[in-house]
Amino acid sequence: MVFKSFMRSLGVGGPTIDAVLDNDQVRPGDVVTGRLNIQGGEAGRPATKAVLEIVARVTRKSGDEEYQTDEAIGGIEIPGPIQLGQASSFPFRLQVPPHTPVTSLGGRNFVWLRSGLDMPWAVDPADTDALEVHPTQAQVNVLEGMHQLGFALYKVDVDARSSWGGRQWVQEFEFRPATRGRTRYDEIEVVFENIQGNHVELMLQIDRAARGLGGMLMEMTGTDESWVRASIDASSPQSAAAGLQRYIA
Repeated sequence: MVFKSFMRSLGVGGPTIDAVLDNDQVRPGDVVTGRLNIQGGEAGRPATKAVLEIVARVTRKSGDEEYQTDEAIGGIEIPGPIQLGQASSFPFRLQVPPHTPVTSLGGRNFVWLRSGLDMPWAVDPADTDALEVHPTQAQVNVLEGMHQLGFALYKVDVDARSSWGGRQWVQEFEFRPATRGRTRYDEIEVVFENIQGNHVELMLQIDRAARGLGGMLMEMTGTDESWVRASIDASSPQSAAAGLQRYIA
């Protein structure tokens, strides 16, 4: 009996879980649905609860080094006790948070569903399922609007921040000039702050190219970069471009 308890503490002979998603292609604000299937385990030793979380990979810095951490950005619980020793299946609905990072545009952007059982005195069994997060239509229109203004999407990152609207991370869409008429800029970073239908609030970090002695001094002191809060109509790429143009002189 002692040996069996020891093996359970290592996760041997315990239950297995598997989250089966109805659809792994989502957008921020969508709802993920599916079933959490649980099999095995020892009857009479119930799990306290099941937990399902949406997790994003965040890049952090320590000095000159970068490393990644996994951050739970939303989730639900299926309350217990959950009886083991038999096959069980629980339906679930999980809201995709509105600030969930987009993963479909490449880069080091990863989001997944992590599910697990809370097992006292044992290793908690877990399961992961990748989610492909596509931009909302309003986001697509903003990105296309930047393209119409002569900028190309260069990089998309999820970076740590000490505090950003209640979050400890932010996704930045980095654009660089694609036409000669935009060479006065080194880059422009776009952060989606709030999306309400076609109304979008953005934070734009505008990095101007150094020109002359004054520009060189601004670059050396970091004053060539500025944050601008933008509020635009993103009902179409054209309206988004017109709104962005007001802030990108």
